[in-house]
Amino acid sequence: MATTSPFLLTRATAQDMLEICSLMYECFPPHIRLIFMGCESREDLPKYQQRCINGMQKDKSDVWLQIRDQASGNVIAAANWKVYVNGEPDDLGEETPDWVPEEQKRKSDEANKIMNECRKQANPGPFVHLHICFTSPEYRRRGAGSMLMQWGVNVMDTLFLPGWIEASVEGKFLYKGFGFYDYERIQVADMGNGTNMKRDLRSDGIVGGRPLP
Repeated sequence: MATTSPFLLTRATAQDMLEICSLMYECFPPHIRLIFMGCESREDLPKYQQRCINGMQKDKSDVWLQIRDQASGNVIAAANWKVYVNGEPDDLGEETPDWVPEEQKRKSDEANKIMNECRKQANPGPFVHLHICFTSPEYRRRGAGSMLMQWGVNVMDTLFLPGWIEASVEGKFLYKGFGFYDYERIQVADMGNGTNMKRDLRSDGIVGGRPLP
């Protein structure tokens, strides 16, 4: 008897970002919310949501994916991929939210500077970057993260591009299953034991055609 797959992956739009950002807030610990989202509380979420929408509309490399539970219709996982077909522009990278207190802005600026420099040094040419990835705690270990990763590695292999992730300890096992390997430790104190991970571009070409009769 056939069973219906429980999850549906689609590209997210601006209309989806309220639900996606709310889930992101729930999934990340307070120090990560503060450093990279600029959210001390849920009151800051509308500002972060608009920042994501602005990036979605202005950054040609920006791709947000969402996974919804087909039974409930709710977003249960999401990812933000950056597909740098011609390399990462010098004027792009992590930017500190401008609404955070000055001391927090200083810490965020320092963390972003380190991560931007490491990423650009390790990827001087075209590459694909997993910028953000998260799954609702209630839905972990059910394949949603693998769906988001499979989309990304399919893009990498189709375009013959390497991949890059600033990985948390919790995400490393998933990423290694898709060909990523440890490249270097993230030198940001608040990232704990985070690791920069790489995936090499596919070395084999695509064969095809028909032999002469």
